[in-house]
Amino acid sequence: MAQSTQSTTKSFSIPAGSLTSALNSFAAQSGLQILFDASLANGKSTTGASGSLTPNQALSNILAGTGITYRYTGQSTITLDGPGSTNTGANIDGAIALDTIDVGGGQSSAANADTPYETPGSTSFITSSQIERFPSTTAGDIFKNTPGVISAMNHNGSSIDVNIRGMQGMNRVKVTIDGTQQTTSTWRGYLGADDRTYVDPDFISGVSIEKGPAGGAAGAGANAGVVEFSTIGVNDILLPGKTEGVRLRMGTNDNATSNIRENAFDQSTDAPGLLDFENKTGSAAFAATRENFDVLVAVAKRKRGNYFAGKNGPTEYRTFDGWASPLSYTKPGEEVFNSSEESFSALAKATIRLDEEQTLDIGYQRFSSMFGETIGSMLVTGDHVFRQLPLAHAEVDTYTARYRWNPQSDLIDLRANAWATDVQSRTVSVGPAVYVPPFLTPEMRPPARDTRYSETWTYGADISNTSLLDTAIGNLKLGYGAAYTLEDTKGRPYLSARGYATEIGVPLQGSVGTREVARAFLDGEWKASEWLKFNGGLRYDYFSIEDKGGTRVWGSGNNVHTAVYADKSGSRLNPMASVTVTPLDGLQFYAQYEEGFRPPSLRETIGSDSTLAPNPALEPELAKNWEFGVNYLKDGLLADNDKTRFKFAYFRNSYENYIARVPNPNIGPGLPFYSVDNIATARFNGFEAMAEYDIGYFFAQASLTYYTDFEFCKTKSICASANLPNDYAANHLPPEISRSLTLGVRLFDEKLVVGGRVIDVGKRMGPLPVSAQQTNFWVPYTVYDGFASYEFNDNTTFSLNVENLTNRYYVDALNGWMPSPGRTVRLGMTAKF
Repeated sequence: MAQSTQSTTKSFSIPAGSLTSALNSFAAQSGLQILFDASLANGKSTTGASGSLTPNQALSNILAGTGITYRYTGQSTITLDGPGSTNTGANIDGAIALDTIDVGGGQSSAANADTPYETPGSTSFITSSQIERFPSTTAGDIFKNTPGVISAMNHNGSSIDVNIRGMQGMNRVKVTIDGTQQTTSTWRGYLGADDRTYVDPDFISGVSIEKGPAGGAAGAGANAGVVEFSTIGVNDILLPGKTEGVRLRMGTNDNATSNIRENAFDQSTDAPGLLDFENKTGSAAFAATRENFDVLVAVAKRKRGNYFAGKNGPTEYRTFDGWASPLSYTKPGEEVFNSSEESFSALAKATIRLDEEQTLDIGYQRFSSMFGETIGSMLVTGDHVFRQLPLAHAEVDTYTARYRWNPQSDLIDLRANAWATDVQSRTVSVGPAVYVPPFLTPEMRPPARDTRYSETWTYGADISNTSLLDTAIGNLKLGYGAAYTLEDTKGRPYLSARGYATEIGVPLQGSVGTREVARAFLDGEWKASEWLKFNGGLRYDYFSIEDKGGTRVWGSGNNVHTAVYADKSGSRLNPMASVTVTPLDGLQFYAQYEEGFRPPSLRETIGSDSTLAPNPALEPELAKNWEFGVNYLKDGLLADNDKTRFKFAYFRNSYENYIARVPNPNIGPGLPFYSVDNIATARFNGFEAMAEYDIGYFFAQASLTYYTDFEFCKTKSICASANLPNDYAANHLPPEISRSLTLGVRLFDEKLVVGGRVIDVGKRMGPLPVSAQQTNFWVPYTVYDGFASYEFNDNTTFSLNVENLTNRYYVDALNGWMPSPGRTVRLGMTAKF
């Protein structure tokens, strides 16, 4: 099998430049593991390798003129030797092991960045350098360059709630961090419910995004997409050739208050200066690598007060019938109440190399944050009740163990993972106890003290293997395995809408129950020839939901109703198939069909605090998605050292049995107004495009999302391109069109990088529904950002970032009545030792 691997011709595209980067790309494209002493490649360059070559030919081209030789020390393992080298395979002090690169495996950003342009399907990857280029106000801002992806309610709370192609919430999109999942669903009043994920941007090394039903262990239970965050590793910290190192980061910004004035009604207009260091970030990470283990420890802190809105731009929204409404009750230039954040994060990871074939990774993450948030009913009520609320609080503890066995065999690449997360939250409803006349003093108005506590433990485990087969009809790659997740939520009882000096209120009980999701999967790739490839898969998905809240009591007095909700389970076999044609090196055409299965969430099926009558008879949502696309990846298109990347995709996404909020058919005194039920279909059609060009001294990146049509069908024959009147999806409809363009130059031997970005966002995809559902709206906007960084020496880099250069007053799409930050200047420094 080793000889077959060495002699099989592959398509390589490895540009000239750094030898270390070229070897990393070679490992990604060949599927081989490379072991070498880091000092061998330090300071060396290569002319690269491109075209249809065997791995041996490609590696020989890469190493030509470097004085470095190679030898196979296993069927899929190569060791590099240099002058005077005494390398003995994996036992090299300070060796770098470049392994097989695949999406979601926690490998380097540089290798994964090209994956979307080689994948027959809609994927995106956000590199660490892109994240560092735009250190924005909230973690969700990292998606602003990604087509089809928005972090909803981005400035309302400090979490991430991902919307992919119009689908959001209730576990439709799975967000993972190093393979773990934070399962939280928080009631947001009239704005619905959101799914929350917490992560510190300083700990992110890359983000992989797969749109639509995903294969493997990651896609279990989600039908709209998977977002996988990878945290930093030793290679993100260590300088080349070093076995120990420290990375320090510091930053400060203006345009935010220095303190939080609980229950304040007057919004300030003066912010501390940039060099007052009132709003700041900082992190420190230590990493070390030895022959048999790696270790990393990191901490990060953030402190930012309420930011200030911009000053220039329209302040009203006009609906299709001419009705006018203020964009927000926060006026231009004012402090945006409940937008602060103060957080502490910690990360500890260790990799133990049990032998040449086996590794064990163990890790722990801690996230703790005090942050502002506002429920929708307060945002739209009016000036006389809008105020600064007590801060919400979230604490997340994550535990991971990951094992890999990769012997010298093309039949075995075994991975087994186990993890657990504990999410404890204290959220704050911001509606007042009663609506009172605005002429009363603030002290006479009862502030909201509607505090809600919840805790959710999520446990997961998966096992998978990859086998490579060289058959008479072509190369065959099989991935197969199983995954299991258990969500155990423990909501606490509380009094809703109670006043400042009284315990009187409506008793509510958060969800108490468990939700299990399991999957067995088989995914295959058959490369029939150099120009024709087929992919296919079968995923058997199963779920089970158990309500542990006991008997529910609704109403009071003579209008008391009781209900006990039955447990529910179900299963389905979901297929996937695609064909890829490669007529020219680097050019792909593909067509793909896939189905996905989203079990109902706990909030939809069992009792909860969201004044929503759950429906245990719900059927799972079923995605049936078509996609057609083009990928283009070429080095040396216009010049010898340039890189050109392009991806275009047209999608037709259909979701049968879509779960929507509807009026409660059993409405009566003391009963919830709404329930949930399956409607026939929800559909979203459109196209996306993204492109990159890099010639060293100049680079450009662009993205485009355009929705050609959407509709919700109550029955198979009753459809409309408009929201259902009462459904939460009223706040999930993205802009009809959104675009971004980033341009930059590298000067003075690429030590100085200067550039800018423009983001242009169009109108809502559909008109506002006429209902009690309060709906996010915004005026189309264009925002400009600027960035610069200077590499002072090999150890230290300084950065300058300006968000919203023109100080525009605007509300982000899907952000719900809260204006986005005005012009904000940030200074930062990163040092490695």
